[in-house]
Amino acid sequence: MRIITWNCNGEFDIDQFGDFDLFFVQRMCHSMAFTLPYAWNYVENYPNRGLGIISKERQLDHNCEYGRFSWYKEGADNTQGKYWQTLTTNMNTSSGLIPIRFINALPSYPEEDGSITDENRILQTSELLDLVSYNSVLVGDFHSSDDQLEDKICLENRSLTNHITEGTFTCNNGFIDSIDKIITTKISPIKISNVSVVKYDRDDPVGHWPIAFELEI
Repeated sequence: MRIITWNCNGEFDIDQFGDFDLFFVQRMCHSMAFTLPYAWNYVENYPNRGLGIISKERQLDHNCEYGRFSWYKEGADNTQGKYWQTLTTNMNTSSGLIPIRFINALPSYPEEDGSITDENRILQTSELLDLVSYNSVLVGDFHSSDDQLEDKICLENRSLTNHITEGTFTCNNGFIDSIDKIITTKISPIKISNVSVVKYDRDDPVGHWPIAFELEI
């Protein structure tokens, strides 16, 4: 199964990054959903932006759910986090069908005015990591590289693995940081391979890049 995940900054051509089975979008423009030629599920974080799952063949109806963080800022900028989104789908294995749960999410990041703090970011991120289990995969933007995550949300402390090692976000100074995640437990039967950051041609290099990967079990 080929999967793409991206914290996008606007509407885009869903097919421009090659073939895919599932596409997970953070900060998805609501208006984009109505132009998609494939099945989609959308949950709005704040006006006109939210989380999206796009599927070419897998059933989304009745298989997608969402949850809300215990804390979120009312009326926040629409790039902030409020909900997470899940898709549970069966995958064929030698032992039969096994359900896999995908978690698509974007925790909030601190605001300069103090209305959203690092403490709030850590709380939301911790709630997301609590969702990761043996048969699940968490994708999203955590705003920090693995080695900068605080003790409470340190992946190593939780026996979790991020399968992205390449830079995923181009900063204003040109530095490419690795802040997006594909997370499983260390003992998960889910195999993640061929992880690649898609550095496509665009006018402004600053921002997140799409990440493609293969998944099997």
